[in-house]
Amino acid sequence: MKTLLYVAGEELALEYNQHGESDDLYELVWNGQPQQPAHVVAVRDGTITFLVDGHPLHAHVVRAGDRSLISIEGRTYEFNHTPPKHDQVRQRGTRGGFEPEIRSPMPGKILAVKVVEGEAVEDGQTLVLLEAMKMENALTAEGNARVATIHVADGDLVELGQVLVELEPIESRQP
Repeated sequence: MKTLLYVAGEELALEYNQHGESDDLYELVWNGQPQQPAHVVAVRDGTITFLVDGHPLHAHVVRAGDRSLISIEGRTYEFNHTPPKHDQVRQRGTRGGFEPEIRSPMPGKILAVKVVEGEAVEDGQTLVLLEAMKMENALTAEGNARVATIHVADGDLVELGQVLVELEPIESRQP
């Protein structure tokens, strides 16, 4: 099966087919590039567990309208199922993917807010721990930034796509 997805205005061609005679082994092709075959181990409550190169990989998938949010190992990826209109394409920062709004990838409960407003954070630093579908998800910064606003507190219940933390990029200073 072939589908087109859109990430930050860029088209991504995804093709997946059953591989061999096994019902649980799929071959994936991203933009014409074959990927490692993946075994689908389990599908339950919006979570797909794959076995890739002998290692389990859990993908939490939430679809809302024409977009899907997929959380894998604490990183959240947003895909649109329809082409973006030219004037509505989200412009990403010059840092190569910096996202100023950290949003909930799925409905859940805030276990812990790990930062405070005004704090400088580094790429990959955990900002919020979210419990969703009986799994703990670490939501992280996608670049060096300063925490501008925190919209949630420990114990809050959040919805899909809700803004949790707003970041401001830290500009590198040249002498």
